[in-house]
Amino acid sequence: METSLKSMENTLAVKILRGSLFLVLALIASYVPRLLGLAEPTQRTADIATTLALFMQGVIWANIIISYYIQRYVKSHAADGSSITTFKAIGVVVRLTVWVILGVVALGAQHVQIRPLLTGLQNILGDLFAAISIVIDKPFVVGDAISVENYRGKVESIGLKTTRVRSESGEQIIFSNGELLKSKIRNYSR
Repeated sequence: METSLKSMENTLAVKILRGSLFLVLALIASYVPRLLGLAEPTQRTADIATTLALFMQGVIWANIIISYYIQRYVKSHAADGSSITTFKAIGVVVRLTVWVILGVVALGAQHVQIRPLLTGLQNILGDLFAAISIVIDKPFVVGDAISVENYRGKVESIGLKTTRVRSESGEQIIFSNGELLKSKIRNYSR
């Protein structure tokens, strides 16, 4: 058991090392123009490339680490499909949170105004967190017969932004996750 844990840790370290290409690119983009004594506009372009490379590196490392620990936790603790779905949903939230933080830091480093961007992201993030709430709280699952307002049908899919319901007459009804959770939902399958 202890040997397998050490090999898993080594696997994580190897994956992180293999996924470090953008760090090397960032270092090259940052130092080569200075070493060559290139003009200021070239150095500014190199600084943007460095920031972009570091952002991508952070995203890659976050994906590797989060995937590793979720997979490890699912193997040792998850017993049923709903637990696995919950762990994966939590992984999506953690990934997205890290990506947003890295993106805000990268844009701030380039002196870009981020306040308007965060205002625009508010609705999208609201729907995402509503989707996570649906997956974790499970007021309904895929296949359940539900009614929302005047609409009734079977849940076909629960996405990051929307939930799709197939009505009894055959059309597909698409609900925003945020608006869906604000509505009264009747679950006829339970």
